[in-house]
Amino acid sequence: MSSTKNDRVELRMSSADRQLLESAAEHVHETLSDFIRSAAVQRAQNVLARTAITLMPADQFDGLLHSLDVADPAPKLAEVAALPRRFERK
Repeated sequence: MSSTKNDRVELRMSSADRQLLESAAEHVHETLSDFIRSAAVQRAQNVLARTAITLMPADQFDGLLHSLDVADPAPKLAEVAALPRRFERK
């Protein structure tokens, strides 16, 4: 699925960085623009994917799961649950 590319982004870089990118793009038979765009899009996808994941050590994760299995006292919740219901199912 190809879309028309109308937007532009310009950036400044050192000559050494440009030569490095041009050389890499040449090796994979891509234009410099395609090479930079695909690398930037891939990096953006990785960054955004990481925002949807919480990483933690295994022992911390096990502790979290264990804490979900142990009920905490919730006197306010018990008090509200004991009140008469406003609506009844029929």
